[in-house]
Amino acid sequence: MAHQQQQVKKDIDKLIPKYLYGYCDHFKKKKAEHFPPSQTYDHAIELKPDFVPRNCKLYLLSPKEQEEQDKFLEENLWKGYIRKLKSPMASPFFFVAKKEKGALRPTQDYRELNKGMVKNAYPLLLISELLDKLKGAKVFTKLDLRNGYNNVRIKDGDQWKATFKTNRGLFEPTVMFFGLSNFPATFQAFMNDILSDFIDEGWCVKHDLYLKLEKCEFDVTEVVFLGMVIRPGYIAMDPVKLAGIAEWEPPQTVKGVRAFLGFGNFYWKFIGKYAQLTRPLNDLLKKSQKFEWSRECQIAFDLLKAKFLSEPVLVMPDTDKPFVIKADTSKWATGAVLRQQGPDGEWHPCGYLSKSLSPTERNYEIYDHKLLTIYQALMEWRHYLMGGKFKTVILSDHKNLTYFCTAQKLNRRQARWSLFLSKFDLSLIHVPGKLVTQADALS
Repeated sequence: MAHQQQQVKKDIDKLIPKYLYGYCDHFKKKKAEHFPPSQTYDHAIELKPDFVPRNCKLYLLSPKEQEEQDKFLEENLWKGYIRKLKSPMASPFFFVAKKEKGALRPTQDYRELNKGMVKNAYPLLLISELLDKLKGAKVFTKLDLRNGYNNVRIKDGDQWKATFKTNRGLFEPTVMFFGLSNFPATFQAFMNDILSDFIDEGWCVKHDLYLKLEKCEFDVTEVVFLGMVIRPGYIAMDPVKLAGIAEWEPPQTVKGVRAFLGFGNFYWKFIGKYAQLTRPLNDLLKKSQKFEWSRECQIAFDLLKAKFLSEPVLVMPDTDKPFVIKADTSKWATGAVLRQQGPDGEWHPCGYLSKSLSPTERNYEIYDHKLLTIYQALMEWRHYLMGGKFKTVILSDHKNLTYFCTAQKLNRRQARWSLFLSKFDLSLIHVPGKLVTQADALS
């Protein structure tokens, strides 16, 4: 045993930087096998006044699933994460397949319970906001918290509400697992608070938390974060997520189209022409339309795949530099690109914007289409542009847009847009349509 412990310490010493040697214990899996202390973050399950506890059916398990269930129950009973009880409430327990072949994930189905809960409106951070915080960073360290949600207890007296049913009886969780709709909000509040005064490596000791060494990265110049590859000053798509794109077959069902668009919608800010390209595919999702994979759908599908496989890169927006927006619209969509000049003198994209026009918007006059595009772009990127150090240059192929800055007679919609534009320091520049090719591609 002593030899084994020495070997574990040697392995840890090889994988972590020297300045973290004093925290080796907080990378050990065995040390993390403890019941978390009660804290102010203990999760309360607040039910609506008219909620009635419900029973559920018992799922039949395969031999493999039975083996995994027994393992899950024994392991978590030993840790104190679950315990047996009698309860008027029971949610289903079953398994879903993991990405790894043959692997299973235990799942509690809390859909009925979620309907009866009072929702917690605590804000979850936006991906774009988190990525913006990395601007200017040159070296990255990524830490993975061991046991995740299990580090937070469920409030005493509320555990029975999350009871789940198995063929070995009823069990109530004493810590958070996945499935309850308010768990992410509680965990976000927990992490925000413990990291609010993050000034040194000692936060994990102070809060008795442990890290998963095999998923940590230290002092690297490139890191995968929230599905993006982060390099100093640049953001790219995760090549692991892109790996299956080349072999992705044309969808044969509405479900298949949703799966493809679900992937695409995550990375839409990287792709020009996105709203227009996806229009034939989105049309297939309409209940009023018969599913028919047309030539137009195939062209859109192939072009989208090609754009993903080109692995476009965005620069991180820098508010200490001027911004330029190229904007234009088409019959079906609006499009814009936010750009900044790099050290090489070239203007690089910080992000794309492309929105489908609603039936009402398609009936706008051409100058309203152009103004709508600018309005949408400023709304999307206002946190970079409003109150900025420099004028925001807007390039458009419509000469009459400057009219909106000075006109006395505007309709209600135009007046609302004009008022919003007045909050920015803008320079509207007319560019002939043939020169706005990049923005045209967006729409």
